[in-house]
Amino acid sequence: MSREKTSQKRTEILSRLWDLGRKLSTLTVFLHQAIAQSFGLNATDTKCIDVILSHSAGSVTAGQLSDVTGLTTGAITHILDRLEKRGFIERVRDTRDRRKVFVRVKMEKLAPFFPKYEAIGKAHMALAEEYGTKELQLISEYMQKSYEVSERELAKMVSASRSTRRD
Repeated sequence: MSREKTSQKRTEILSRLWDLGRKLSTLTVFLHQAIAQSFGLNATDTKCIDVILSHSAGSVTAGQLSDVTGLTTGAITHILDRLEKRGFIERVRDTRDRRKVFVRVKMEKLAPFFPKYEAIGKAHMALAEEYGTKELQLISEYMQKSYEVSERELAKMVSASRSTRRD
């Protein structure tokens, strides 16, 4: 294959990857919103629950949640108030420093969510079964690097936004 055809093919693949990434991102947001809405929440609420659950301690402070999500502390307070009112989370004072308040998820309230997320997980794992080990390794590496890029870009945007608010 000539260098020109290779370059054209690569350009086409990169263009398709860009388009599919955009479409997948949009569809993922709407999928999470649909699940959240079925429980009277929104996607940001359920993703904050996920962030809390992902933390090694199983709880976070509102400030930590703000740092991870890039949302303002005011927005986080509103989200936590809504989640607490619906019984999804509880606020617990630190036993060593009473000024510090941790947020914990009430796992028993999440049971209705599990079937929906498990169905999506099973569908994606069925898709993964179509690929060999080496292909899955490559896909995993790409997803990890994509995650890292998104994490860096979010940090830049949050930093710029917060410095603008301070000015």
